[in-house]
Amino acid sequence: MNVPHTLTSSRPRLILLFLLALAGVAVVSFAAGADASAKSSGGISVVGAGSGGSTGQNAAPSGYTRIWSGIPSREKRWARSTSQCESGGDPDAIGGGGSYRGAFQFLRSTWKASPKSPGGDPIDFDYRTQAVVAVLLKKRDGARHWPVCG
Repeated sequence: MNVPHTLTSSRPRLILLFLLALAGVAVVSFAAGADASAKSSGGISVVGAGSGGSTGQNAAPSGYTRIWSGIPSREKRWARSTSQCESGGDPDAIGGGGSYRGAFQFLRSTWKASPKSPGGDPIDFDYRTQAVVAVLLKKRDGARHWPVCG
């Protein structure tokens, strides 16, 4: 049987696309299950807009409170909506198998290289500290660190 060349060469592409879509569904399903599990166990704590609260982690060092107070309302709204999209606003969130951390889902390397970062692990700091770092990083680099949510 003679099959046109275009059909035989597109079949591997279709299989690859199908497998990628299947993997995407698996990742989303896993993330949704982990999120539901954490919520049912009380592991998710959404920090309200503009709050400097924490879920038992370190409080914002006083310098971050001062910096936050000088950030324009527009940037605070950006921080609130971005953190809600990234983590549900949870400063203790861990995603991507542990790679993404905090309310803004920072990679540790990005967190450490960001303006005014206190170093360490983002989840060791409250929402306000993370938000200050995120807003200053956005000011420096644009929203490219949050391609979906920023």
